[in-house]
Amino acid sequence: MLFLISGTSIAASTLNNPPYVPSSPHPEDGALDIGVKTHLSWLGGDPDPTDHAVYDVYFGNATNPGLVANNLTIPNYYPGVLKHTTQYFWIVVAKDQNGGVTSGPEWTFTTNNCTCSPPGQPSGPIRVRNQSRYNYTTQWMNQSQNPNGLYYNFSWGDGNHTGWIGPYNYTERVRAEYAWEGPGTYQVQARARFMHGNRTFSEWMTTGWSESLLVEVSTTNPTNQAPNTPEITGTVKGQAGVEYDYTFMAIDPDGDDLYFLVSWDCCGGETEYGPYTSGEQAIISHSWSEKGTFIITAKAKDVYDVEGPVATLTVTMPAILPNGNGFMQRIMNRIRDMLGICQGGANLTELTGIMTYDGTNFFITTVELHFGPTWYITSAMSAVDYDQDGELELVIDELFGLVNTTVTVEGHYQSEDWMSVFTINGMVYREPGQPIWASQHEWRWRYGHGPGQP
Repeated sequence: MLFLISGTSIAASTLNNPPYVPSSPHPEDGALDIGVKTHLSWLGGDPDPTDHAVYDVYFGNATNPGLVANNLTIPNYYPGVLKHTTQYFWIVVAKDQNGGVTSGPEWTFTTNNCTCSPPGQPSGPIRVRNQSRYNYTTQWMNQSQNPNGLYYNFSWGDGNHTGWIGPYNYTERVRAEYAWEGPGTYQVQARARFMHGNRTFSEWMTTGWSESLLVEVSTTNPTNQAPNTPEITGTVKGQAGVEYDYTFMAIDPDGDDLYFLVSWDCCGGETEYGPYTSGEQAIISHSWSEKGTFIITAKAKDVYDVEGPVATLTVTMPAILPNGNGFMQRIMNRIRDMLGICQGGANLTELTGIMTYDGTNFFITTVELHFGPTWYITSAMSAVDYDQDGELELVIDELFGLVNTTVTVEGHYQSEDWMSVFTINGMVYREPGQPIWASQHEWRWRYGHGPGQP
């Protein structure tokens, strides 16, 4: 508004409105039986569109608590692990950049005696349009308790909740959908409830609130890009009946959470795994019951159900595990191993993994690796530096140098989970069909010098 005074125009200063009173606390005011690991959240904001509220939090186990955090940019605070069966008090003070200050009321809640963690941070779209429905998921993963009959409650950050929905098995991922009416930034959180002792449903044990997922709601459709082509890594030549780990990783240009749609080319159609964060490695185990060549196909799908390009990995499972590693079988294995005999032909199988040692045998996963008789590997000098330490040592010491590292071997399965090794990390160890003492290590073992040396 302009005022004309003696021919001079003066602009009236615009009044500043203070932030809104903090409201809708989580945990709710007066709540009982709250888990000791809970996030505190509330509704805030500022009526002036150019102002952005920040928050000071006062928190403690007595009334009129002290300041524990200041100038928080989102209405959320994690106080750390709390004490069991203790009453807590908290106050939130909202401030804007123009000096406006608004204090909320003093809220209180009481913790229970459960050591359980909250459900995981909800997963779902973080850029949405108002009045359109979107899906959000979470799961309660507790290492010490795996109850069935779980119930979940989602908070949508605008004062609305799903209420308790369920029951769900502890292995299930719960899904809920919601549509926000107006634009803004909202916190999606979840908590879980489960039976603990002989209690009525209203007395079941309740976890704290999860970490928040911040959702930006606008009046227009959000832009979205498809995920990139995933990378697939893992064993490409293995053994039918053995479970192998395969790693899937993809990047989403928008930073959205991802699901992997995987076909193993053996057992039905696509299987969905997830959600995973953009760039996170998903390690998924699989085995093939029959020998053959299979093509793993995978594509990433974001939380908006937009799918990216397909990636493939061809794997070969040329061998089927024979039955049993009984006493007589192991004796025959040792004889064949010592003589370099490959029963049924000299087709070698590649195996990759962390090599371990149990004090008697070497392993990759559950497969015993055999390099010849103990008397040989403990007395023969190696002609190849397998552990790449710059020294040629006894065969046993070269093998010890590979323990707890990723090793690729080629060998022959004499029987179930028993492999005679013929190459180590692409370097020849011995030749199929020849006794171990006739292989390339014999010169150093017998004469103390290498092949071709005088």
